[in-house]
Amino acid sequence: MDHRPPAAAPGDGRGPARRRRLGPVALYLPALVLVALVSVFPIGYALRLSVYRTRALRTVEFIGWDNFATVLGLAGWADIARTFVYVGVSLLLAVPLGLGLAVLLNKQVRFVRLFRVVILLPWVVSQTVAALLWKWLLNGQYGPLHGLFGGDGPLSSTWGSMASLIVVNVWLSYPLATILCLAALQTVPTEQIEASRVDGCSPRQSFFLVVVPAIRSTLLILVIMLTLLYFNMVTLVYTLTGGGPFSGTQVLSLNAFLQSFQFFKIGIGAAYSVVLFVLNIVFGVAYIRVLKGKNDA
Repeated sequence: MDHRPPAAAPGDGRGPARRRRLGPVALYLPALVLVALVSVFPIGYALRLSVYRTRALRTVEFIGWDNFATVLGLAGWADIARTFVYVGVSLLLAVPLGLGLAVLLNKQVRFVRLFRVVILLPWVVSQTVAALLWKWLLNGQYGPLHGLFGGDGPLSSTWGSMASLIVVNVWLSYPLATILCLAALQTVPTEQIEASRVDGCSPRQSFFLVVVPAIRSTLLILVIMLTLLYFNMVTLVYTLTGGGPFSGTQVLSLNAFLQSFQFFKIGIGAAYSVVLFVLNIVFGVAYIRVLKGKNDA
């Protein structure tokens, strides 16, 4: 006995229903293909290169985890430590600075628009131009600020170079923090602040007990954005210090660039990129989990 389902009649509506289900999928396909080409394929290609010994862009020999052993060796862990110092101190300076400036710009004062333009001006400067500008300013021999520093200037020492790099990085990125914090502050209802003042809170208490919890999600998103920006920053570090002196500012992103495009060790550079990618994923997921937990509380 034939148990096949009866064929759909021409007018039973199954054809249009199937087309309605497949229609959204067809609309998603071009975007999925584009994401795969610009994101998934490069990640997979980097993973493949990281387990090979390479000559230029050609894979020569499969060596397994040897490249990662090099990356996670003594010098590699020093790069990781410098990266965490660079990212952590930059965050500790940029986020409070951006929030403080946003609080000032949120007040109704004269020439507030002019102040906003001046404060946000570093955001329009490219990393290359900013690095060259500050490299000239901090030069110990002919820079305008050479009188403030002894010897050959801060860029001649390991800790001075790292401090200078962090200062320039904060100078470049605090406008982003200011913009996001200012937008968040303008969504806080003034009634809540006034009610807290009526209840006896001082301005400082109102800020930390009312305003900060109200913009907490924005602050966490800002931290995620800046963390990913700092972890992957190459141009500023390469132009300002080049990783020196004595590898004092050689962070993971810079070493991935140097190994790949200066020393032409593509396999080791890919391994550095994979480690950097894993750190980005770990911190991104951690921040998102914290953000979700705060929102659910």
